[in-house]
Amino acid sequence: MCAPMALGLVGAAVSAAGAMAQANSQAAAAEYNATVAKINARSERQKGGADQERIGAKYDKVEGQAIAAAAKGGLDPNYGSAALTIFGEGFEDREKDKANAYVNAEGAAVGNENKARDYEAQAKAHRQAGMFGAASSFLGGISGAVKSSSSLSING
Repeated sequence: MCAPMALGLVGAAVSAAGAMAQANSQAAAAEYNATVAKINARSERQKGGADQERIGAKYDKVEGQAIAAAAKGGLDPNYGSAALTIFGEGFEDREKDKANAYVNAEGAAVGNENKARDYEAQAKAHRQAGMFGAASSFLGGISGAVKSSSSLSING
């Protein structure tokens, strides 16, 4: 009479442990994905900074070439329409391009941060589901063991 009850309780405990192990495994995978998404967000920001530096260097080169061309043509590159073309329009274009690089990188980074938060929420949900699943398995196993034990005592 005690053996079926004990076996039922052991089965309930094993089933509960299995539910927790599965939930912890799913949560660990979600946490790993969250970590990767956070790393990707940092990488996007660093890439955006590098893009801005590259854009600045490109415009510095173009500006230098324009100054040399103006001086070669006998124009003062620091005065008049030559200066407006070289420094005014060039500066405006440089800043627009750098701003676009920043916005693109920041948008990608925020997207990855949102993914990370989603994965973290999934990990939390898996752990909670695991606790509920374990409790349900354990209680169901106890109920089955009690039912099995009582039917044995009625029949035995």
